[in-house]
Amino acid sequence: KDGRYAGEVFGKTVTFKEYNQFFRATQIFMPSEKPIEDPELLRQYTWQNIIYSREAKQNGVHISDPEVRGEISKILEQQGLVNPTNEQYKIWLTRSLRMSPRDFEEGLREFIRIQKLLRLKIAGFAPAGAEKLTDAKDKEAAAEKQKAAFMTWSADVNKRAAFKDYLSLPEAQEGAPEDLTAPITSPEPAPAVP
Repeated sequence: KDGRYAGEVFGKTVTFKEYNQFFRATQIFMPSEKPIEDPELLRQYTWQNIIYSREAKQNGVHISDPEVRGEISKILEQQGLVNPTNEQYKIWLTRSLRMSPRDFEEGLREFIRIQKLLRLKIAGFAPAGAEKLTDAKDKEAAAEKQKAAFMTWSADVNKRAAFKDYLSLPEAQEGAPEDLTAPITSPEPAPAVP
């Protein structure tokens, strides 16, 4: 099985392990009201997150261990766990998400990295003087310009990524399983962490 990959992003291969880590992290950390049930949509979000993560790394977006620990503390507090011991933390991860601390923390780090990149880009696309506008129509026009600039940037990132999804090529995989959208390791569905 060596030499088999899930796809390519920015001219570099994406291993099944990396894809599965992002797939699982996307299930858990995507900000949405309820878990994403549509396998095709989940697969698309997973690839988009891989692209954004690699773009963030290329742009030097760094996430420190204290940032990750701070986010973990927030998540645990939301789950009713205030100042848990390491053992309580491991038990919570095993029971709730069926994940090791390392996998959970690596997935969380990448989602923090993606969110930081997106916040930086969105803020950078605000028209000069937009924060001083008082007229509602002017504010709306500035917000639309900011949104359009962000969408243009996002489309450019996706184009530069030259993304190839080997999992979506059923003709190239004669005899492959019908559901190519599921992760290779087929993890149990996880509840979304608010």
